[in-house]
Formats: sequence, C-alpha cells, structure tokens
Amino acid sequence: MQIILVLSAVALCALAHFGSQGDSPAPLSADQKAEIKAKVQAQLATLSSEAQTAGNQIIAAFEANEGNQEATKAAVEQILSTVSDSVKQELVSILPGGRHFLPHHRPDTPSA
Repeated sequence: MQIILVLSAVALCALAHFGSQGDSPAPLSADQKAEIKAKVQAQLATLSSEAQTAGNQIIAAFEANEGNQEATKAAVEQILSTVSDSVKQELVSILPGGRHFLPHHRPDTPSA
C-alpha cells in the first residue's frame, strides 16, 4: 500500500513539476506526456526485466485510467500484489529523490 501512495505522490509531483509554472498544475500537452513517459521508460530500462514489466504495466494503468485516481490506485495495487519486494524496491529506486519518499527510509530519521 505504501508503494502505491509513493507512486501516486510521485506521479502527482511529476505532473505538477513538468506541467505547471504556478501553484496549480496545468493540463499536460501530448508532448509533455510523451517526454515524461520517455524519461520514466529510460529509467525503467536500467532495472530487471521483471521490474520493467511491472513499471510498464503501471504506466499503462495511469494512461488507461487518466483522471480516475481510484481506478488507477486499484490497478497499481493489483500490479504490485503480483511482484516481489525486490521488484518493488527497484521501482522505488527510480523515483525522484529515491527512498526518501518512504517515511521509514528518511536519511535524517534513525533506524529502529
């Protein structure tokens, strides 16, 4: 569940970063969407084949359910329920900022 929240937050951050110059994100143009997708796919190419497959399925889920956050969340949950923890960690490793999006992995927080 935490991975889904992280991926959703990253997707929203990416959309806001790449699609807006102000406080609220502007709709992305087809070119902007293609640019973001190309960057993510380039990062996915560095991962294992299993992580690449899962990542591409997640991208497809975002595209198929664009604008429907609940459907996207359900699709991503289903995809992630079928992969190992190591694949999930690979996917987290390509997120902007890496693991610091996960609260228990913050570098300034002592490990328990």
